[in-house]
Amino acid sequence: MYKKYLILILALLPCLCMYAQQNKVERQQEFNPLVPDNIADPSVVSFNGTFYLYATTDIDQDLKKMGPPVVWKSKDFVNWHFEGIMDLGIDWEKRYIFTDKAGKEKDGYFRYWAPGNVIKKNNRYYLYATIVKPDEQLGTYVLVGDRPEGPFRFTNGTGVYFNEPAMAAQETKPIIDDIDGDPFVDEDGRAYIYWRRRKAAALSKDLITLSGNIIDIPTKFGGYSEGPGLFKRKGIYYYFYTLSGHASYSNGYMISRTGPLGPFKEPKGKNIFIYSAPEKQIWGPGHGNVFHLPGKDQYYFIYLEYGEGGTTRQVYANRIYFNRDGTIKPMAPDRSGVGKLAGKKDKRGMNMAPSAIITASSYREQKIVKGTISASEDDKILNAGIPVKKVERTFDYLPSNAADLSKVTRWIAQSNDPSPWIKFDLGKTVQVKSCEMEFVLPAYGQAWILEKSVDGKEWVTCAEQNEIAVRSPHIAVKPGNLRYLRLRISKGEPGLWEMRIY
Repeated sequence: MYKKYLILILALLPCLCMYAQQNKVERQQEFNPLVPDNIADPSVVSFNGTFYLYATTDIDQDLKKMGPPVVWKSKDFVNWHFEGIMDLGIDWEKRYIFTDKAGKEKDGYFRYWAPGNVIKKNNRYYLYATIVKPDEQLGTYVLVGDRPEGPFRFTNGTGVYFNEPAMAAQETKPIIDDIDGDPFVDEDGRAYIYWRRRKAAALSKDLITLSGNIIDIPTKFGGYSEGPGLFKRKGIYYYFYTLSGHASYSNGYMISRTGPLGPFKEPKGKNIFIYSAPEKQIWGPGHGNVFHLPGKDQYYFIYLEYGEGGTTRQVYANRIYFNRDGTIKPMAPDRSGVGKLAGKKDKRGMNMAPSAIITASSYREQKIVKGTISASEDDKILNAGIPVKKVERTFDYLPSNAADLSKVTRWIAQSNDPSPWIKFDLGKTVQVKSCEMEFVLPAYGQAWILEKSVDGKEWVTCAEQNEIAVRSPHIAVKPGNLRYLRLRISKGEPGLWEMRIY
């Protein structure tokens, strides 16, 4: 009897160990940042069981040049992907040379910023996005598409042009001559839009022009403000807006029980509902948006985090909780994030990459980022004399970052590496069903070769992408029996946020 039980336990032991290892991996997983990329100014909507994430694409070149726009999609709010860029007929890589009003020669690029919440009406999808011209002329434009991921086209014109007199008559005019336009649709179907510096107005029924007067929304705290928005819960309208900037970014709010255009009043308690958490190494929760999970009393703040400074920002998400009187409980940003909000059980099995020994042809030197976090406006009032905090954090680009289950870290090869590669040793020969590769700067695309080996000496190509493909993740199907995997990046940025091996 005992011998039978012993045999059964020994037989199940490998399975139990694998289950324990998988659970350990799941418990360690961080859901912030939301996606493996440098993006900012996010908004999230849900249509027909799919989540869509729109954002500014950061490429670490300050605000003078940005990456092409893409639309991230997810069925569960955890696993995100995109395929191709949003084609608006603009060459985001073209450098324009022009002469300014003072007669000086300058240069610049077109840039796409801060897409607001997409509105669906009559089976069409309306996107409000900021476009900046090479000479810094800017505005919020209305684009329309037949699907939430596009393609989108400009309304009231054929596009946005620069130094092309022949196209002037066909050029689309912005709905707002400013940035950060974000719409809201009330329960009665009427629509409104909010933008930088506390401005707001009603939208026309066709959603492509303003209707009525532009108003100024009074807030408890003054100073420069951007990234505003409005949401409604249980009869209360919440207007939110940014304060400060960089590592000191925070968000405040006002409330109205009357309507989307106010009048707005100061909420009881703290007016700042989210602020930096330097003890968690999370700085500057800034320009964001509120996502309401359809059919449930669940609201989430989707916002940018400071990243490595400049335009290396990332997107975080945390749930908003409310007091009984409807005021917002102050939020502490964290790496735990939100997790799954929908979707079926993940059937991909255990990710073997975190247990692999990882080496690479090279890796970039570490970077120390310093910042200043000033006391929030609430804290200045409640606790006079709070000192300014000097903070710093270190970013490295080690090969092990490519399988540490974190979207904060990544492996990047040195810029002078002539043939960048990264190798995973799984410790024993196993059957691999698929590999998912989340590359750095995915909006520009990569080309790659994936090789396998059982002894680390003889290598065979098991998958390849010969020409640059713009997507995330890149997936290699059925690599087969192997112990070693070696990924060679032939075109595109030589770096990985994460490799998953199933």
